[in-house]
Amino acid sequence: MKTPRPSPLTPFLSARNAGAGRLLVLGIIFFLLLAGTAAARSKKKAAAPDSHNFFAFADAHYYTSPDQRIGAKLLIDPARVGPTLATLQHLTYLPGAHVKSHRHVYVTEVLYVLKGNLTLRIGTDVKVMGPDTAAYIPPQTFHEYLNEGSDVCQFLQYFSPGGPEEEYRNWVRPEEAAAKAAKAASDTAAVQEKNIVRGPLPPIPGSPLPRLQRVDEETLSRPAGGSSAVTLVRPAPVVADDQAPIPAASGPGSLELKTRFEKIEPALKKP
Repeated sequence: MKTPRPSPLTPFLSARNAGAGRLLVLGIIFFLLLAGTAAARSKKKAAAPDSHNFFAFADAHYYTSPDQRIGAKLLIDPARVGPTLATLQHLTYLPGAHVKSHRHVYVTEVLYVLKGNLTLRIGTDVKVMGPDTAAYIPPQTFHEYLNEGSDVCQFLQYFSPGGPEEEYRNWVRPEEAAAKAAKAASDTAAVQEKNIVRGPLPPIPGSPLPRLQRVDEETLSRPAGGSSAVTLVRPAPVVADDQAPIPAASGPGSLELKTRFEKIEPALKKP
């Protein structure tokens, strides 16, 4: 049986197949990179606001009054749309909510009741407003709000030009208050945990028990009935005199003490 003779184009075809494989791999990698970039752009676009002209009720900042009876949502907020001559707020009044008489010097105010009943006084006119009723409050006119019913009242408040709505920013934001309360509780728990006085650990079996003694500076001695009497005597203080030399101690191994005022003579002397 004869072995088939290789074609002279075999090296060229194998190199061509290898190049096609490399191009295929590079194409797949390029496609994956494009898909990842497109996904990142779509995610970033979804996170950013769609428009500065349309706003969802759930996206508006919510504030509550100090007595927790009034809630305000800033729907058309200058902080989001920029400088504007008109603002719109959604207000919720719980039963008993009351805003004292006040007036705006240059601002016109319009109210539109959505739910419940709102007692409104404009100048000397007093009216109980129900749903789907509106009120016009001109500048420099004293007015007052009151929810004297047993139901929740919700209404829209329009200012032109804007400005009085900035008072709501001084109120409390519930989410921030909850976060601060949680952080304060966590800090208090950490401090209490840090200040806990823990008892001593149980001794390890077989370890010697510690013996606690009180050592005074005065003379201490063991009881006379002991096997060996050990007496600790406080040594008398040594008073150095600059004029009189300190006598040397007698006996072998004695150590001569010198004051810091004496000169140390060299150990080796000439014969």
